Amino acid sequence: MSTNATPNAPRAANAAPPAFTPVSPGRRRLRRLVGMAGVALAALICFWLFVLPVVVVALSSVAAHWSGTILPTGFSLRWFERLGESDVDALTTSIVVGFTVAGLGTLLGLWIALAVEGRDRKGLGALVDAVAMLPNGVPSVVLGLAVLIAYHKRPLDLSSSSAIVILVQLALVLPFCYRCAAAALRPELTVLREAAASLGAPPSMVLTRVVLPQLVPALRASLALGFALSLGELGATLTVYPPGFATVPIVVVGQVERGYYLPASALSLIMLVASLAALSLIAVKMPGRRKV
Repeated sequence: MSTNATPNAPRAANAAPPAFTPVSPGRRRLRRLVGMAGVALAALICFWLFVLPVVVVALSSVAAHWSGTILPTGFSLRWFERLGESDVDALTTSIVVGFTVAGLGTLLGLWIALAVEGRDRKGLGALVDAVAMLPNGVPSVVLGLAVLIAYHKRPLDLSSSSAIVILVQLALVLPFCYRCAAAALRPELTVLREAAASLGAPPSMVLTRVVLPQLVPALRASLALGFALSLGELGATLTVYPPGFATVPIVVVGQVERGYYLPASALSLIMLVASLAALSLIAVKMPGRRKV
């Protein structure tokens, strides 16, 4: 038995791997067709869910009349011409609040991420992380009601100030801004910080010369995400906004409730264009300094 098994061992070790059966051209063509069909279906779903509603809003904003037909019966710019000073004020308010909330959320999210970095996630670090992410699990209307009840009496009465809107929106966007900064704090960045500190660089120089340049893409993403979320926020804002204060979503909802769909589409289209312009401005890369 042993003499018969010994000569077979080298054969097993040197045996050629089994050859793969080549795929026939017909099967390869079928796989390509299936892949193209899957991509086409995904593109159709994305168009139906996201692109088509925007196209409908754009057509509604320039429709003279649209009822019971596939396309508007006529086109006109009268809905844009009817936009008044209150609509312009609402658009300005939305943009100002959006940039304010995005800036504050990015700064606060970066601060929390730097403070939690390197801490034990089973102790104080875990508690801070959970508190920062808590608004993600709370409905916006509930959060708005909580903020309104907490800050409607002295010594800190914000119920009649626009600051309460900024506060509640900041709470809503903070988890996203915090996650953007925390995800960018890679272990390599920690090594660079420790190396700079070991060379005698003060903490302020480490932050400005080492940390922040590495976090520019994450901070840019945080600004864009915070601005977009603030611009479209409605639930909490409707709960806390003071008299005389209005953003574009509040005005649009009021017009839709009264049946003014075409004027609401005109204002929504202007807000969409302003939002895309602001996001493009955030995404623009600033020219770096040339090295000497």
